[in-house]
Amino acid sequence: MTFGEKLQRLRARAGLSQDQLAELLDVSRQAVSKWERNEAMPEAEKIVRISRQFGVSTDYLLLEEREEPETARAQTPAGLWGRIKQWYRNKGYLLAWVLAAWGGVRLADTGFRMVRFYRTCQYPGFNWMRFMLDLYIPAIISTVLLALAASVLALWGRRLAGRLQGYHLGWSLLLAGLLGTGGLVVPPAGMTSDGVIGSLAAWMLYDWHGGAPRGNWVSSTDLLVAALGLAILILGRRYDRRSPSGKTE
Repeated sequence: MTFGEKLQRLRARAGLSQDQLAELLDVSRQAVSKWERNEAMPEAEKIVRISRQFGVSTDYLLLEEREEPETARAQTPAGLWGRIKQWYRNKGYLLAWVLAAWGGVRLADTGFRMVRFYRTCQYPGFNWMRFMLDLYIPAIISTVLLALAASVLALWGRRLAGRLQGYHLGWSLLLAGLLGTGGLVVPPAGMTSDGVIGSLAAWMLYDWHGGAPRGNWVSSTDLLVAALGLAILILGRRYDRRSPSGKTE
């Protein structure tokens, strides 16, 4: 079979349209159509991405073999778990958009609570500015940074569509530990929910306007989640480089 015939068969087996495959590979639908008609060949980087997308070797794609190798059949996603892994490999970056949206929800909720509290606490002697610095500004800092960082992560992840690995989820844990998740994940009693950065901001602002030093100014839960995410990224990256399936054929 030719390269175009193999690509068309693999795409059909995965249930992808030409438009969907083009989106995964960051090319136009016309380019995919030309490849399948053997009117053009993709560049080397695209061939590697195609091989990883469908779980076949580059040799199988480039050499005109008559039969599809057994390794290709074995790596074809099967069952619910296989479809979940296939979805994550192609669309896992959408999880970062969910995290970014949650940051926006947290920001809106913080603003709403701040305005409501301001309206109910208008009495002489109340230090509104000091209270806002203690409670609301650190939360706003962490939520804004969470929304921005998660958006950047989503855009970067989209470029890796078809090549996302399990260890990339470590980025979400790292962001959650550094910037917090608010009420999305309920921390243990007495722990903060604004992340390491939000807690540091609260401590610095509290000290800046003359408040007493705080005892537990960084949550151990936040530190643990951030450390876990960083460990997953580092160890997962090393394993991927050593694994034969993570190397370019």
